Amino acid sequence: INFSQISEEQQMLLDQLPPDQRGRILDKMNQANDLNDELEEKFENPETLVLKPEEDDEEFISKCEECIYGYDFFKYSPTTFAPASNISIPSDYIIGPGDKLKITLYGNQEETKSVFLSREGTIDVPKIGPVNLLGLSFQEASELLKSRVSSELIGTNAYLSLDELRSISVYLLGEAYLPGLYTVSGLSSVANLLFVAGGVNEQGSLRNIEVRRAGQIVKTYDFYELLLKGSVSNDVRLQDGDVVFIPFIENKIKIGGAFRRPHNYEIKIGETVRDAITLGGGLNSEVSPSSSIEISSINAGFSAREISYVNISGKDTDRILKDGDTLTIKGVTGLESQTIKVSGEV
Repeated sequence: INFSQISEEQQMLLDQLPPDQRGRILDKMNQANDLNDELEEKFENPETLVLKPEEDDEEFISKCEECIYGYDFFKYSPTTFAPASNISIPSDYIIGPGDKLKITLYGNQEETKSVFLSREGTIDVPKIGPVNLLGLSFQEASELLKSRVSSELIGTNAYLSLDELRSISVYLLGEAYLPGLYTVSGLSSVANLLFVAGGVNEQGSLRNIEVRRAGQIVKTYDFYELLLKGSVSNDVRLQDGDVVFIPFIENKIKIGGAFRRPHNYEIKIGETVRDAITLGGGLNSEVSPSSSIEISSINAGFSAREISYVNISGKDTDRILKDGDTLTIKGVTGLESQTIKVSGEV
């Protein structure tokens, strides 16, 4: 019998048992200890991101060479989602049922109370009674509470803070990696939801993501704004019951050659060669200012490709791109800089 894995307390308990039961109970103790050690290790080294199963599939990797830029951003899918609870609350956050508010009265009357906003949208304010905050932003609710307290409790002021955020349920549909119903923090945006769900699949658009509310499209989200420009101004804060729909990619181009970031890119209708240069990160330093971009376009009428050229310094960069276009530019390579030393009476 192996006693090495049990504690002294467990050993004392084991000694009190009949000999014929000790072996079976010892096995149970060892199993419990092994499980406890495994749990402790998980909590000490939490793995919140895991590689998507298909990312180890060589056939899939070969297939996804045609994936658009940004798809690999979601290469790792989260194993869990724990929304941050220590972030500041924006003033335009809309308070809703389930939010836990902390009311602090100070001055002639002093009291602190934490309450949940009811389904009817009311909170019970000490010394005053029910106050309706439904549909108000956090700033509006704070101002209303201060006004009510100062007018009804002479010499008393109020301070409102948010103790706990409510959770909301939103749908992620279309060409998502894992479509379904998600429960997320009340401060979550479309970008947060994409991270939670592992992003889009290989056919999913990153630039025309629709946010639907009450059956209407309220905004279209472009993930490239965040990915390429670091801008969050285009992001949409979600509300309970929202539907985030990811359509198929409609237009895609391929950028190669002496671009700084050659890849496949999704484009919007009306985008030009100049926009493509921006998507590709610009041109490498070895590209001459007089160089031209070779554009290979599909001629649907003849089922063939046509080659044309656009000078990078001319107005032709306003040319509108089409689905399937391939842009290539050559740089001057093979030239190495060398130095010479001149000395003496020169």
